[in-house]
Amino acid sequence: MPDEGPPLLWWGMWKRFLIAGVLIAVLSGAATATVALNTASSIANDIFPNINQIRAPKGLIVPEYDGGPETYLILGSDRRAASKDALDRTDPPHSDTILLVRFDPEQGQTSVLSIPRDLLVNIQSDKGQYYPQEKINAAYTYGAILGGTRGSMVLAAETIKREVFPALKLNGIVDVNFAGFIKVVDTLGCVYINVDHRYLHLQGEGGEEYSEINLQPGYQKLCYNNALSYVRYRHHDSDFVRVARQQDFLRNLREQISPENAIGQIDTVAKAVGRAIVTAGFSSSADQVIQLAKLVGFSQSKPLRQVKFRVADGNYPLKHQSFVTTTPALAQATLNDFLYGEQKVSAPKPSSPPPRANRGHARGHASSSRTSSAASLGLYPASSSGQDELVKAAVNVPFRVLYPSLQTGPAVQQPVRAYTLLDNDNHLRHAYVVPFQQNGLGGYYDLEGTDWLNPPLVAHPTETRKIGAIAYRIFADGSHIHTVAWREGPVLYWVTNTLLEDLTNEQMLVIARSAAPLR
Repeated sequence: MPDEGPPLLWWGMWKRFLIAGVLIAVLSGAATATVALNTASSIANDIFPNINQIRAPKGLIVPEYDGGPETYLILGSDRRAASKDALDRTDPPHSDTILLVRFDPEQGQTSVLSIPRDLLVNIQSDKGQYYPQEKINAAYTYGAILGGTRGSMVLAAETIKREVFPALKLNGIVDVNFAGFIKVVDTLGCVYINVDHRYLHLQGEGGEEYSEINLQPGYQKLCYNNALSYVRYRHHDSDFVRVARQQDFLRNLREQISPENAIGQIDTVAKAVGRAIVTAGFSSSADQVIQLAKLVGFSQSKPLRQVKFRVADGNYPLKHQSFVTTTPALAQATLNDFLYGEQKVSAPKPSSPPPRANRGHARGHASSSRTSSAASLGLYPASSSGQDELVKAAVNVPFRVLYPSLQTGPAVQQPVRAYTLLDNDNHLRHAYVVPFQQNGLGGYYDLEGTDWLNPPLVAHPTETRKIGAIAYRIFADGSHIHTVAWREGPVLYWVTNTLLEDLTNEQMLVIARSAAPLR
């Protein structure tokens, strides 16, 4: 890829993806906008101001921009240097998010890997300070005590490379301030998220000082503190679920940045991003932004692949705390998947799932052969009480309501919700959601329906599969099906997997096919 800027052939794509460079750190994806080439330098200065750049130790970062894959470390922190509260300004910051993002035009995908914040490591600074048997997110805090923001970023990156992924090559590091993150998300028009269950926590409740949150289940737009509380939520679930929630948020955010929303906001977005991040390995040059824009441009319409961190023990007791552990072999397998894995979905053949329930009958009338076939997949007829609850809620829904005839064995249905929301054009839409709790650690899957036919959620299916008379749109996360969506007349329905994708691909398709109208 040439360094002198885009030739004529690249001109249209460069204009379309320049804003991607603005958002690379925050979105793990790209926005689009039409801008003039002569604004590139000022945008670069806004995104990567010299005051917010640090110099990394030799060998920690390889700032190469040659058109090949690029890997960045994203640290989500609660830096509060500008706080009006003196205690906030002096309290060492913490890193809640440790994210690796790889833009790979060669494979046509973007891979995202979150390192569990509770991962057990030994931390050692370049000046000899040693902190054995600590959680990996403590490296950021110890680094801040030793050397401020630069110390945080450097010690976190060095610990990852020494303790977890020795073969990892980083092309840049970005420290994202959570407060700035809120402003950037809001500037971009907020984010539609498929909230999987009821989130409720009041400050100080149970003696815990987590962020307050009060969200109902269902597809909705998150702005301001709701977005931050959602991605940081860790009450009644595990670190793995929280990591998956953050990755899901990034995936949804990437899907929703449209040219219409970004045009005219480039300066605002660039300044907001510049205030929200501190970087290492980047420069305030137009060439930097152009190269990033080209790189992300290749990946924009491609899958965002979530890579799972392989663990030996997710709840290892040590020093009266709970740690996550891995092994060198598992860590290497994780890194190999992150660097070289491909987006492949092993979906069952159309003939393998049991036939869909009779549209005019209740689920209790399914044939014994169908029930036996479903049971072999770990699926069983759902209770009539759940359907009765939906009957009551459906009074406020102006379209045909479907209910899954089958559910997983461990699932417990949660309260049904019928609601309204505004679409991208501020038109009022109706919707309903039936959540099922799959397990006690943040595992919820949902069936939803709405008269909004083209929400961002269904913009880019991995594949479309015709089964019978219905075209099912399949949305994959790596090798797992995350969402199955389909239209019936003027209504869009979908089934969403748990954040950790506890349901198999076959279960997802069979549950979707089992959805039938209420009696």
